[in-house]
Amino acid sequence: MTDYNNVFIHETAVVDDHVEIGEGTKVWHFTHVMSGAKIGKKCSLGQNVNIAGRAVLGNNVKVQNNVSIYDEVILEDDVFCGPSMVFTNVINPRAHIIRKHEYMPTLVKRGASLGANSTIVCGVTIGEYAFVGAGAVVVKDVLPYALVVGVPARQTGWMCSCGMRLTFIGKTAICSDCGKQYEMKSEQEIQEIVPSDKPTHVPLLDLQAQYKTIRHEIEPAIREVCEKQMFILGPKVTELEQAIASYSQTKFAIGVSSGTDAILVALMGLDIGPGDEVITTPFTFFATAGCVSRLGARPVFVDIEPDTFNLDPGRIEEKITAKTKAILCVHLFGQCCDMSPLLTIASKHSLAVVEDAAQSIGAEWEGKRAGSIGDVGCFSFFPSKNLGAFGDGGMVVANREDLAERIHILRTHGSKPKYYHKIIGGNFRLDAIQAVVLAVKLRHLDDWTKKRQENAEDYNRLFTQAGLANGAVTLPAVKQSRHIFNQYTIRAKQRDELMHYLKDNKIGCEIYYPVPMHLQECFASLGYHKGDFPNAELAAEEALSLPIYPEISSAQKELVVQKIKEFYER
Repeated sequence: MTDYNNVFIHETAVVDDHVEIGEGTKVWHFTHVMSGAKIGKKCSLGQNVNIAGRAVLGNNVKVQNNVSIYDEVILEDDVFCGPSMVFTNVINPRAHIIRKHEYMPTLVKRGASLGANSTIVCGVTIGEYAFVGAGAVVVKDVLPYALVVGVPARQTGWMCSCGMRLTFIGKTAICSDCGKQYEMKSEQEIQEIVPSDKPTHVPLLDLQAQYKTIRHEIEPAIREVCEKQMFILGPKVTELEQAIASYSQTKFAIGVSSGTDAILVALMGLDIGPGDEVITTPFTFFATAGCVSRLGARPVFVDIEPDTFNLDPGRIEEKITAKTKAILCVHLFGQCCDMSPLLTIASKHSLAVVEDAAQSIGAEWEGKRAGSIGDVGCFSFFPSKNLGAFGDGGMVVANREDLAERIHILRTHGSKPKYYHKIIGGNFRLDAIQAVVLAVKLRHLDDWTKKRQENAEDYNRLFTQAGLANGAVTLPAVKQSRHIFNQYTIRAKQRDELMHYLKDNKIGCEIYYPVPMHLQECFASLGYHKGDFPNAELAAEEALSLPIYPEISSAQKELVVQKIKEFYER
């Protein structure tokens, strides 16, 4: 009998001569290894195992009790054979017919697992890391990473190389145990994503990625401004104003210093002041209501629609008084308000309509662009906006020449001509450097908007596939003809806990907005209380915005949804 070094062979086991066994292998009770067999390193052969002479086992193969591995069976490295599983070597065995010349080879590739009492009919290939369920009968090839069960075996899913079942969200799955990530290349192939290609974080916004695509346009434009040394207003601002007016389907545009100042000067242009009331939404960025108060007027809040987060037109008329002078509607997150009933009410009561379109340049209501629908529209060019500057900036648009002229004068301290003041304005001027940056970006805006819309569709699909849509997560409602998705804002159960979980997992997200305006301390004198606007208050508790910037990858979107799914499955 051959003497094997560093191989454990139980005293009841039999290993014939002319067998190759690698070091570290263990052969247990009543096992028989026949002459000619080849067994790799660190294998474990359980009790009552039979290894035929033309069988080949790779390294680290685990064979449980009561398994026979016949001639022409090849097990590659790291294969697991469960107890009492069966290999065959001919298709149609008969006791009275010798068919050794008809043996068909069977190949079990690296890392595959064959469950207890399963049967592998000869002539098939079991793909790497495939998983054959207990009692299954395999009669055809099994794909790599596939999970097969039943009689005959059929594929019911995919497995990670670590042995955990994978759940695909779109074309990506992340193992809940080891964290490996997989991509579905086709219905019959998945592939592990190597670490260098695997996203480990998703920022809420990636302006650096955007800048890389337009750097060659931006930098010469800025250099031109620097060479000419004309930094405040000037021809570059005028060119941008004309371009924004055209894009927004308005006759006039006035470049100003920020989105906040756009609202402020628009209200000043309408002569809003002490004693006046302006109807607006409690669920918005502070500037909306803050600008009303800065002019000594009173913001009068109206609750929002629960699905769009926008002002509910059906609640406006009951808040109108003799002091009401304007309706300040906010096209929140990139979607226009329901303007038809709002305009009807405004016309009936002779009220001005101001559009806070800070988040909605290019959005449309019934084919009309945001900013062109009411008396005056206000845009913000804060860097994080769909059309963002390299600092603060804003724009006021209007179709009324008299209103546009008044705002134009108010922008420069109310002077016309210079140093002659009939009215008091402010310093609301737009810089030329911001104007040239915005002019470059405006040329790309529709393409970026299309990408945001596609990203929103992808999120909707991924959330639905994950079983989260309209359950733990309520998807954004799209009711107007062109939602430009400045934000992709969901409603989420356990919102605050989810937000912390996502941030802990390096997924950017933000709450817009955690405190509605009527509950802000600075507005306590208005006399509102918790419960006055339940839709806005619930939105403040549930709304969560996710990354939707144009450059986000498919894998990153899938990672966002995967992490949200993980949170709710904990």
